[in-house]
Amino acid sequence: MDPMTVLVSIIAFLAICFFIAHQGKLRTERTIEDYFIARRRIGGFIAAMTYSATTYSAFMMVGLVGLTAIHGVGALGFELVYLMGLMLAVLLGLRFYVAGKKRNIITPAQLLTERYGSPLLGMTVAILYHVFLIPYMAAQLIGVGVLVSGLTNNAIPFEIGALLVIVATLAYTLWGGMRAVAWTDTLQAIVMLASSLTMLFIAFQLAGGVGAVFEKLAQDSSVLGVPGPHNRFTLIAFISMTVPWFFFCVSNPQVVQRFYIPKSVRALRNMIGGFLIFGFIYTVIVTLLGLVAHILVPHIRDPNMVTPTLLTMIWEPIAILVLLGILAASISTLDSIMLTLSSEFAMNVVKVVRPRYDELKALMISRAFMIVIVLATIVFSFTRGFIVELAVMSSSWLLQFVPAFIAALVWKRANKISAYASIVVGVAVTGILTLARYILQPGKLSSWMQTILQLDPGVWGLLAATLTLLAFSVSTKTDERGQRFVKEIEEALRELLK
Repeated sequence: MDPMTVLVSIIAFLAICFFIAHQGKLRTERTIEDYFIARRRIGGFIAAMTYSATTYSAFMMVGLVGLTAIHGVGALGFELVYLMGLMLAVLLGLRFYVAGKKRNIITPAQLLTERYGSPLLGMTVAILYHVFLIPYMAAQLIGVGVLVSGLTNNAIPFEIGALLVIVATLAYTLWGGMRAVAWTDTLQAIVMLASSLTMLFIAFQLAGGVGAVFEKLAQDSSVLGVPGPHNRFTLIAFISMTVPWFFFCVSNPQVVQRFYIPKSVRALRNMIGGFLIFGFIYTVIVTLLGLVAHILVPHIRDPNMVTPTLLTMIWEPIAILVLLGILAASISTLDSIMLTLSSEFAMNVVKVVRPRYDELKALMISRAFMIVIVLATIVFSFTRGFIVELAVMSSSWLLQFVPAFIAALVWKRANKISAYASIVVGVAVTGILTLARYILQPGKLSSWMQTILQLDPGVWGLLAATLTLLAFSVSTKTDERGQRFVKEIEEALRELLK
Protein backbone atom coordinates (compact mmCIF):
# COMPACT_ATOMS: atom_id res chain seq x y z
CA MET A 1 0.00 0.00 0.00
CA ASP A 2 1.22 3.49 -0.84
CA PRO A 3 2.84 4.95 2.32
CA MET A 4 1.78 8.49 1.47
CA THR A 5 -1.87 7.44 1.15
CA VAL A 6 -1.71 5.74 4.53
CA LEU A 7 -0.02 8.70 6.18
CA VAL A 8 -2.41 11.28 4.71
CA SER A 9 -5.43 9.17 5.72
CA ILE A 10 -4.21 8.88 9.31
CA ILE A 11 -3.45 12.59 9.57
CA ALA A 12 -6.86 13.51 8.11
CA PHE A 13 -8.63 11.23 10.57
CA LEU A 14 -6.69 12.65 13.50
CA ALA A 15 -7.50 16.17 12.29
CA ILE A 16 -11.23 15.34 12.31
CA CYS A 17 -10.88 13.98 15.84
CA PHE A 18 -9.11 17.13 16.95
CA PHE A 19 -11.82 19.30 15.37
CA ILE A 20 -14.51 17.39 17.30
CA ALA A 21 -12.40 17.61 20.46
CA HIS A 22 -12.12 21.37 20.00
CA GLN A 23 -15.91 21.67 19.82
CA GLY A 24 -16.01 19.83 23.13
CA LYS A 25 -13.39 22.18 24.51
CA LEU A 26 -15.55 25.19 23.62
CA ARG A 27 -18.34 23.79 25.80
CA THR A 28 -16.13 22.80 28.74
CA GLU A 29 -15.92 25.03 31.81
CA ARG A 30 -12.68 25.56 33.70
CA THR A 31 -13.57 23.20 36.55
CA ILE A 32 -12.29 19.75 37.44
CA GLU A 33 -15.79 18.25 37.40
CA ASP A 34 -16.57 19.54 33.91
CA TYR A 35 -13.15 18.67 32.50
CA PHE A 36 -13.00 15.10 33.82
CA ILE A 37 -16.66 13.94 33.82
CA ALA A 38 -18.47 16.60 31.71
CA ARG A 39 -20.42 17.78 34.76
CA ARG A 40 -22.34 14.45 34.74
CA ARG A 41 -24.35 15.66 31.72
CA ILE A 42 -23.70 13.00 29.04
CA GLY A 43 -26.78 11.54 27.34
CA GLY A 44 -27.49 7.83 26.92
CA PHE A 45 -26.39 7.41 23.28
CA ILE A 46 -23.10 9.27 23.66
CA ALA A 47 -22.46 7.47 26.97
CA ALA A 48 -23.05 4.09 25.29
CA MET A 49 -20.71 4.95 22.44
CA THR A 50 -17.90 6.19 24.68
CA TYR A 51 -18.32 3.12 26.93
CA SER A 52 -18.09 0.86 23.86
CA ALA A 53 -15.17 2.65 22.23
CA THR A 54 -13.29 2.84 25.53
CA THR A 55 -13.68 -0.89 26.14
CA TYR A 56 -12.97 -2.23 22.65
CA SER A 57 -9.49 -1.45 21.45
CA ALA A 58 -6.83 -2.68 19.02
CA PHE A 59 -7.09 -5.82 21.10
CA MET A 60 -10.14 -6.78 19.00
CA MET A 61 -9.34 -6.19 15.33
CA VAL A 62 -5.66 -7.03 15.71
CA GLY A 63 -5.32 -9.19 18.84
CA LEU A 64 -8.57 -11.18 18.83
CA VAL A 65 -8.63 -11.69 15.06
CA GLY A 66 -5.12 -13.14 15.27
CA LEU A 67 -5.97 -15.23 18.32
CA THR A 68 -9.02 -16.72 16.59
CA ALA A 69 -7.23 -17.33 13.30
CA ILE A 70 -4.44 -19.31 14.94
CA HIS A 71 -6.10 -20.89 17.97
CA GLY A 72 -9.75 -21.28 16.96
CA VAL A 73 -13.23 -20.46 18.18
CA GLY A 74 -12.24 -20.66 21.85
CA ALA A 75 -11.50 -16.95 21.46
CA LEU A 76 -15.24 -16.33 21.10
CA GLY A 77 -15.92 -17.92 24.48
CA PHE A 78 -13.11 -15.87 25.97
CA GLU A 79 -14.67 -12.63 24.73
CA LEU A 80 -18.27 -13.59 25.51
CA VAL A 81 -17.28 -14.08 29.15
CA TYR A 82 -16.46 -10.38 29.19
CA LEU A 83 -20.01 -9.60 28.06
CA MET A 84 -21.30 -11.90 30.79
CA GLY A 85 -19.36 -9.76 33.23
CA LEU A 86 -21.66 -6.91 32.28
CA MET A 87 -24.01 -8.26 34.94
CA LEU A 88 -21.64 -6.51 37.36
CA ALA A 89 -22.36 -3.22 35.58
CA VAL A 90 -26.09 -3.93 35.93
CA LEU A 91 -25.73 -4.74 39.64
CA LEU A 92 -23.18 -2.07 40.58
CA GLY A 93 -23.45 0.64 37.93
CA LEU A 94 -26.32 2.44 39.62
CA ARG A 95 -24.46 2.30 42.94
CA PHE A 96 -21.40 3.90 41.37
CA TYR A 97 -23.65 6.53 39.79
CA VAL A 98 -25.44 7.35 43.04
CA ALA A 99 -22.24 7.45 45.09
CA GLY A 100 -20.68 9.81 42.55
CA LYS A 101 -23.57 12.26 42.72
CA LYS A 102 -24.07 12.05 46.49
CA ARG A 103 -20.40 12.52 47.41
CA ASN A 104 -19.24 14.50 44.36
CA ILE A 105 -16.86 11.68 43.41
CA ILE A 106 -14.96 12.18 40.15
CA THR A 107 -12.51 9.27 40.08
CA PRO A 108 -12.74 5.57 41.02
CA ALA A 109 -10.03 5.86 43.67
CA GLN A 110 -11.95 8.73 45.26
CA LEU A 111 -14.76 6.30 45.99
CA LEU A 112 -12.38 4.24 48.12
CA THR A 113 -11.24 7.39 49.91
CA GLU A 114 -14.82 8.40 50.68
CA ARG A 115 -16.00 4.94 51.66
CA TYR A 116 -13.06 3.89 53.82
CA GLY A 117 -12.07 7.34 55.09
CA SER A 118 -8.47 7.05 53.91
CA PRO A 119 -6.92 9.53 51.44
CA LEU A 120 -3.75 7.41 51.55
CA LEU A 121 -5.68 4.38 50.30
CA GLY A 122 -7.09 6.40 47.41
CA MET A 123 -3.66 7.77 46.56
CA THR A 124 -2.08 4.30 46.64
CA VAL A 125 -4.69 2.88 44.28
CA ALA A 126 -4.37 5.90 41.97
CA ILE A 127 -0.60 5.40 41.70
CA LEU A 128 -1.00 1.68 41.07
CA TYR A 129 -3.50 2.45 38.31
CA HIS A 130 -0.76 4.38 36.52
CA VAL A 131 1.62 1.42 36.76
CA PHE A 132 -0.83 -1.35 35.89
CA LEU A 133 -2.40 0.36 32.88
CA ILE A 134 0.85 1.01 31.02
CA PRO A 135 0.88 -2.47 29.34
CA TYR A 136 -2.72 -1.97 28.19
CA MET A 137 -1.90 1.45 26.73
CA ALA A 138 1.19 -0.03 25.09
CA ALA A 139 -1.00 -2.72 23.47
CA GLN A 140 -2.85 0.04 21.59
CA LEU A 141 0.37 1.50 20.22
CA ILE A 142 1.64 -1.93 19.22
CA GLY A 143 -1.59 -2.58 17.32
CA VAL A 144 -1.30 0.64 15.35
CA GLY A 145 2.46 0.41 14.82
CA VAL A 146 2.35 -3.19 13.58
CA LEU A 147 -0.58 -2.47 11.29
CA VAL A 148 0.89 0.65 9.69
CA SER A 149 4.35 -0.84 9.20
CA GLY A 150 2.85 -4.08 7.84
CA LEU A 151 0.58 -2.31 5.35
CA THR A 152 3.38 -0.12 4.00
CA ASN A 153 6.04 -2.85 3.97
CA ASN A 154 7.83 -0.93 6.73
CA ALA A 155 8.04 2.25 4.63
CA ILE A 156 6.37 3.85 7.66
CA PRO A 157 8.28 2.24 10.57
CA PHE A 158 6.50 0.80 13.59
CA GLU A 159 7.85 3.58 15.80
CA ILE A 160 6.57 6.40 13.57
CA GLY A 161 3.03 5.00 13.45
CA ALA A 162 2.92 4.50 17.21
CA LEU A 163 4.36 7.93 18.00
CA LEU A 164 2.03 9.75 15.60
CA VAL A 165 -1.05 8.23 17.22
CA ILE A 166 -0.12 8.72 20.86
CA VAL A 167 1.10 12.31 20.43
CA ALA A 168 -2.09 13.30 18.59
CA THR A 169 -4.27 11.50 21.13
CA LEU A 170 -2.48 13.12 24.05
CA ALA A 171 -2.90 16.55 22.44
CA TYR A 172 -6.65 16.45 21.89
CA THR A 173 -7.38 14.62 25.17
CA LEU A 174 -5.55 17.16 27.28
CA TRP A 175 -7.08 19.93 25.20
CA GLY A 176 -10.74 18.96 25.42
CA GLY A 177 -11.35 16.75 28.47
CA MET A 178 -14.23 14.28 28.91
CA ARG A 179 -16.66 16.00 26.55
CA ALA A 180 -14.06 15.89 23.78
CA VAL A 181 -13.24 12.26 24.53
CA ALA A 182 -16.91 11.21 24.60
CA TRP A 183 -17.71 12.97 21.32
CA THR A 184 -14.68 11.62 19.47
CA ASP A 185 -15.36 8.17 20.94
CA THR A 186 -18.81 8.28 19.33
CA LEU A 187 -17.32 8.87 15.89
CA GLN A 188 -14.69 6.23 16.52
CA ALA A 189 -17.23 3.62 17.67
CA ILE A 190 -19.23 4.10 14.47
CA VAL A 191 -16.08 3.81 12.33
CA MET A 192 -15.03 0.68 14.26
CA LEU A 193 -18.33 -1.10 13.63
CA ALA A 194 -18.72 -0.03 10.00
CA SER A 195 -15.15 -0.88 9.02
CA SER A 196 -15.13 -4.29 10.72
CA LEU A 197 -18.44 -5.28 9.12
CA THR A 198 -17.16 -4.20 5.70
CA MET A 199 -13.96 -6.17 6.22
CA LEU A 200 -15.92 -9.28 7.22
CA PHE A 201 -18.10 -9.09 4.11
CA ILE A 202 -15.06 -8.79 1.82
CA ALA A 203 -13.16 -11.55 3.64
CA PHE A 204 -16.08 -13.93 3.11
CA GLN A 205 -16.06 -13.09 -0.59
CA LEU A 206 -12.31 -13.71 -0.81
CA ALA A 207 -12.75 -17.11 0.85
CA GLY A 208 -15.53 -18.19 -1.56
CA GLY A 209 -18.62 -17.23 0.44
CA VAL A 210 -20.16 -18.12 3.80
CA GLY A 211 -20.98 -21.70 2.85
CA ALA A 212 -17.50 -22.39 1.51
CA VAL A 213 -15.91 -20.93 4.64
CA PHE A 214 -17.79 -23.19 7.05
CA GLU A 215 -17.35 -26.18 4.81
CA LYS A 216 -13.58 -25.67 4.95
CA LEU A 217 -13.67 -25.05 8.68
CA ALA A 218 -15.62 -28.26 9.22
CA GLN A 219 -12.75 -30.15 7.64
CA ASP A 220 -10.50 -28.89 10.44
CA SER A 221 -12.72 -29.58 13.43
CA SER A 222 -10.12 -28.47 15.95
CA VAL A 223 -10.67 -24.86 14.89
CA LEU A 224 -14.34 -25.03 15.87
CA GLY A 225 -13.68 -26.58 19.28
CA VAL A 226 -11.47 -26.31 22.31
CA PRO A 227 -8.64 -26.44 23.20
CA GLY A 228 -8.07 -25.55 19.52
CA PRO A 229 -5.41 -26.47 16.93
CA HIS A 230 -2.48 -25.66 19.22
CA ASN A 231 -4.13 -26.48 22.60
CA ARG A 232 -4.24 -22.77 23.47
CA PHE A 233 -7.60 -22.94 25.22
CA THR A 234 -7.05 -25.57 27.86
CA LEU A 235 -9.24 -25.16 30.95
CA ILE A 236 -6.48 -23.51 32.98
CA ALA A 237 -5.53 -21.16 30.14
CA PHE A 238 -9.18 -20.27 29.53
CA ILE A 239 -9.75 -19.42 33.19
CA SER A 240 -6.55 -17.37 33.24
CA MET A 241 -7.71 -15.27 30.32
CA THR A 242 -11.39 -14.91 31.17
CA VAL A 243 -11.43 -14.11 34.90
CA PRO A 244 -9.64 -10.75 34.45
CA TRP A 245 -12.05 -9.96 31.60
CA PHE A 246 -15.16 -10.86 33.61
CA PHE A 247 -14.36 -8.19 36.22
CA PHE A 248 -13.20 -5.61 33.66
CA CYS A 249 -16.06 -3.16 34.27
CA VAL A 250 -15.14 -2.90 37.97
CA SER A 251 -11.37 -3.26 37.82
CA ASN A 252 -10.52 -0.80 35.02
CA PRO A 253 -10.81 2.84 36.15
CA GLN A 254 -11.49 4.25 32.67
CA VAL A 255 -14.64 2.09 32.56
CA VAL A 256 -15.70 2.76 36.16
CA GLN A 257 -15.47 6.50 35.51
CA ARG A 258 -18.13 6.09 32.77
CA PHE A 259 -20.65 5.34 35.52
CA TYR A 260 -20.21 8.92 36.75
CA ILE A 261 -20.98 10.72 33.47
CA PRO A 262 -24.65 9.93 32.54
CA LYS A 263 -27.08 12.76 33.09
CA SER A 264 -29.82 10.52 34.51
CA VAL A 265 -30.68 7.00 35.58
CA ARG A 266 -32.32 6.48 32.19
CA ALA A 267 -29.14 7.59 30.44
CA LEU A 268 -27.17 5.15 32.60
CA ARG A 269 -29.45 2.28 31.62
CA ASN A 270 -29.23 3.25 27.96
CA MET A 271 -25.45 3.35 28.27
CA ILE A 272 -25.26 -0.21 29.61
CA GLY A 273 -27.88 -1.56 27.20
CA GLY A 274 -26.29 0.17 24.21
CA PHE A 275 -22.90 -1.20 25.12
CA LEU A 276 -24.29 -4.74 25.40
CA ILE A 277 -25.73 -4.54 21.88
CA PHE A 278 -22.59 -2.98 20.43
CA GLY A 279 -20.32 -5.44 22.23
CA PHE A 280 -22.19 -8.54 21.11
CA ILE A 281 -22.30 -7.47 17.46
CA TYR A 282 -18.65 -6.40 17.42
CA THR A 283 -17.50 -9.60 19.14
CA VAL A 284 -19.30 -11.83 16.63
CA ILE A 285 -17.92 -9.83 13.69
CA VAL A 286 -14.35 -9.98 14.92
CA THR A 287 -14.48 -13.68 15.78
CA LEU A 288 -15.97 -14.56 12.39
CA LEU A 289 -13.24 -12.50 10.73
CA GLY A 290 -10.65 -14.51 12.63
CA LEU A 291 -12.19 -17.80 11.44
CA VAL A 292 -12.16 -16.59 7.82
CA ALA A 293 -8.54 -15.50 8.31
CA HIS A 294 -7.72 -19.06 9.37
CA ILE A 295 -8.61 -20.08 5.82
CA LEU A 296 -7.17 -17.10 3.96
CA VAL A 297 -3.80 -16.82 5.73
CA PRO A 298 -3.15 -20.22 7.34
CA HIS A 299 0.61 -19.71 7.10
CA ILE A 300 0.71 -16.77 9.55
CA ARG A 301 1.87 -17.75 13.03
CA ASP A 302 2.30 -14.31 14.62
CA PRO A 303 -1.16 -13.26 15.90
CA ASN A 304 -0.27 -9.57 15.56
CA MET A 305 0.37 -10.03 11.81
CA VAL A 306 -2.89 -11.73 10.77
CA THR A 307 -4.92 -8.55 10.27
CA PRO A 308 -2.11 -6.62 8.48
CA THR A 309 -1.72 -9.57 6.10
CA LEU A 310 -5.47 -9.65 5.40
CA LEU A 311 -5.48 -5.96 4.58
CA THR A 312 -2.83 -6.43 1.88
CA MET A 313 -5.31 -8.73 0.07
CA ILE A 314 -8.18 -6.27 -0.35
CA TRP A 315 -8.97 -3.11 -2.31
CA GLU A 316 -6.89 -0.20 -1.02
CA PRO A 317 -9.76 2.21 -0.10
CA ILE A 318 -11.38 -0.55 1.98
CA ALA A 319 -8.05 -1.37 3.60
CA ILE A 320 -7.71 2.31 4.53
CA LEU A 321 -11.21 2.27 6.05
CA VAL A 322 -10.35 -0.78 8.15
CA LEU A 323 -7.04 0.80 9.15
CA LEU A 324 -8.95 3.86 10.37
CA GLY A 325 -11.36 1.59 12.25
CA ILE A 326 -8.48 -0.03 14.11
CA LEU A 327 -6.92 3.38 14.63
CA ALA A 328 -10.23 4.54 16.10
CA ALA A 329 -10.32 1.54 18.44
CA SER A 330 -6.81 2.27 19.69
CA ILE A 331 -7.30 6.01 20.10
CA SER A 332 -10.66 5.69 21.86
CA THR A 333 -9.09 3.46 24.49
CA LEU A 334 -5.95 5.55 24.83
CA ASP A 335 -7.77 8.85 25.26
CA SER A 336 -10.07 7.45 27.93
CA ILE A 337 -7.22 5.93 29.93
CA MET A 338 -5.18 9.13 29.65
CA LEU A 339 -8.06 11.25 30.90
CA THR A 340 -8.87 8.88 33.76
CA LEU A 341 -5.25 8.66 34.91
CA SER A 342 -4.97 12.43 34.72
CA SER A 343 -8.06 12.77 36.94
CA GLU A 344 -6.68 10.18 39.37
CA PHE A 345 -3.42 12.08 39.67
CA ALA A 346 -5.20 15.41 40.17
CA MET A 347 -7.77 14.28 42.74
CA ASN A 348 -5.96 11.51 44.62
CA VAL A 349 -2.33 12.58 44.50
CA VAL A 350 -2.00 16.33 43.96
CA LYS A 351 -5.03 17.30 46.06
CA VAL A 352 -3.98 14.90 48.83
CA VAL A 353 -0.33 15.98 48.97
CA ARG A 354 -1.18 19.66 48.42
CA PRO A 355 -4.78 20.16 49.62
CA ARG A 356 -4.43 23.95 49.41
CA TYR A 357 -3.92 23.89 45.66
CA ASP A 358 -6.94 25.17 43.77
CA GLU A 359 -8.60 23.12 41.03
CA LEU A 360 -6.85 24.79 38.12
CA LYS A 361 -3.40 24.23 39.59
CA ALA A 362 -4.12 20.57 40.36
CA LEU A 363 -5.45 20.16 36.83
CA MET A 364 -2.37 21.76 35.30
CA ILE A 365 0.01 19.50 37.25
CA SER A 366 -1.94 16.33 36.42
CA ARG A 367 -1.92 17.18 32.70
CA ALA A 368 1.82 17.72 32.80
CA PHE A 369 2.38 14.42 34.59
CA MET A 370 0.43 12.61 31.86
CA ILE A 371 3.34 13.30 29.53
CA VAL A 372 5.51 11.13 31.82
CA ILE A 373 3.00 8.27 31.59
CA VAL A 374 2.88 8.60 27.82
CA LEU A 375 6.67 8.39 27.60
CA ALA A 376 6.66 5.23 29.73
CA THR A 377 3.96 3.76 27.48
CA ILE A 378 6.02 4.49 24.37
CA VAL A 379 9.06 2.74 25.84
CA PHE A 380 6.96 -0.26 26.86
CA SER A 381 5.34 -0.49 23.41
CA PHE A 382 8.71 -0.84 21.73
CA THR A 383 8.95 -4.34 23.27
CA ARG A 384 6.24 -5.29 20.73
CA GLY A 385 4.64 -7.89 22.98
CA PHE A 386 1.58 -9.93 21.98
CA ILE A 387 -1.44 -7.62 22.27
CA VAL A 388 -3.79 -10.11 23.93
CA GLU A 389 -1.19 -11.02 26.56
CA LEU A 390 -0.50 -7.35 27.36
CA ALA A 391 -4.20 -6.62 27.75
CA VAL A 392 -4.72 -9.60 30.07
CA MET A 393 -1.58 -8.63 32.04
CA SER A 394 -3.02 -5.23 32.91
CA SER A 395 -6.42 -6.66 33.81
CA SER A 396 -4.81 -9.33 36.03
CA TRP A 397 -3.07 -6.76 38.20
CA LEU A 398 -6.16 -4.52 38.30
CA LEU A 399 -8.19 -7.49 39.60
CA GLN A 400 -6.67 -6.96 43.02
CA PHE A 401 -8.82 -3.85 43.59
CA VAL A 402 -12.12 -5.59 42.83
CA PRO A 403 -12.93 -6.92 46.34
CA ALA A 404 -12.35 -3.52 47.94
CA PHE A 405 -14.59 -1.79 45.37
CA ILE A 406 -17.46 -4.27 45.55
CA ALA A 407 -17.36 -4.33 49.34
CA ALA A 408 -17.29 -0.52 49.40
CA LEU A 409 -20.64 -0.41 47.62
CA VAL A 410 -22.53 -3.32 49.17
CA TRP A 411 -21.05 -4.48 52.49
CA LYS A 412 -21.31 -2.41 55.65
CA ARG A 413 -18.80 -4.51 57.61
CA ALA A 414 -15.90 -3.77 55.24
CA ASN A 415 -13.51 -1.19 56.66
CA LYS A 416 -10.25 0.60 56.00
CA ILE A 417 -8.08 -2.17 57.45
CA SER A 418 -9.74 -4.92 55.41
CA ALA A 419 -9.52 -2.84 52.21
CA TYR A 420 -5.82 -2.12 52.72
CA ALA A 421 -5.08 -5.74 53.61
CA SER A 422 -6.94 -7.18 50.61
CA ILE A 423 -5.09 -4.95 48.13
CA VAL A 424 -1.68 -5.56 49.70
CA VAL A 425 -2.17 -9.32 49.84
CA GLY A 426 -3.65 -9.50 46.33
CA VAL A 427 -0.84 -7.49 44.75
CA ALA A 428 1.80 -9.40 46.75
CA VAL A 429 0.46 -12.81 45.72
CA THR A 430 0.23 -11.73 42.08
CA GLY A 431 3.76 -10.37 42.18
CA ILE A 432 5.29 -13.40 43.88
CA LEU A 433 3.65 -15.88 41.50
CA THR A 434 4.57 -13.77 38.48
CA LEU A 435 8.19 -13.76 39.60
CA ALA A 436 8.07 -17.51 40.31
CA ARG A 437 6.97 -18.13 36.72
CA TYR A 438 10.19 -16.59 35.49
CA ILE A 439 12.73 -17.99 37.92
CA LEU A 440 11.49 -21.54 38.62
CA GLN A 441 12.15 -24.39 36.23
CA PRO A 442 8.88 -26.31 35.52
CA GLY A 443 10.70 -29.63 35.07
CA LYS A 444 11.90 -29.55 38.67
CA LEU A 445 8.50 -28.78 40.22
CA SER A 446 5.79 -31.11 41.46
CA SER A 447 2.64 -31.45 39.36
CA TRP A 448 0.49 -29.43 41.77
CA MET A 449 3.02 -26.61 41.80
CA GLN A 450 3.12 -26.59 38.01
CA THR A 451 -0.68 -26.31 37.98
CA ILE A 452 -0.57 -23.36 40.37
CA LEU A 453 1.95 -21.54 38.18
CA GLN A 454 0.01 -22.29 34.98
CA LEU A 455 -3.04 -20.43 36.29
CA ASP A 456 -2.72 -16.66 35.86
CA PRO A 457 -1.17 -15.09 39.00
CA GLY A 458 -3.88 -12.44 39.03
CA VAL A 459 -6.57 -15.08 39.56
CA TRP A 460 -4.76 -16.41 42.64
CA GLY A 461 -4.28 -12.82 43.75
CA LEU A 462 -8.01 -12.12 43.44
CA LEU A 463 -8.83 -15.20 45.51
CA ALA A 464 -6.31 -14.17 48.18
CA ALA A 465 -7.56 -10.57 48.19
CA THR A 466 -11.19 -11.69 48.58
CA LEU A 467 -10.46 -14.07 51.46
CA THR A 468 -8.32 -11.43 53.16
CA LEU A 469 -11.03 -8.80 52.92
CA LEU A 470 -13.61 -11.18 54.34
CA ALA A 471 -11.34 -12.28 57.19
CA PHE A 472 -10.31 -8.78 58.25
CA SER A 473 -13.84 -7.37 57.90
CA VAL A 474 -15.39 -9.90 60.28
CA SER A 475 -12.51 -9.82 62.76
CA THR A 476 -12.07 -6.04 63.11
CA LYS A 477 -14.33 -3.26 64.31
CA THR A 478 -17.03 -2.13 61.89
CA ASP A 479 -16.44 1.38 60.55
CA GLU A 480 -19.42 3.67 61.24
CA ARG A 481 -18.40 5.88 58.31
CA GLY A 482 -18.69 2.90 55.99
CA GLN A 483 -22.08 1.97 57.39
CA ARG A 484 -23.36 5.49 56.72
CA PHE A 485 -21.93 5.41 53.20
CA VAL A 486 -23.66 2.15 52.22
CA LYS A 487 -26.89 3.19 53.96
CA GLU A 488 -26.86 6.48 52.08
CA ILE A 489 -26.53 4.66 48.75
CA GLU A 490 -29.30 2.20 49.59
CA GLU A 491 -31.68 4.99 50.61
CA ALA A 492 -30.94 6.88 47.41
CA LEU A 493 -31.53 3.73 45.35
CA ARG A 494 -34.93 3.18 46.97
CA GLU A 495 -35.92 6.74 46.07
CA LEU A 496 -34.77 6.35 42.46
CA LEU A 497 -36.48 3.00 41.96
CA LYS A 498 -39.87 3.99 43.42
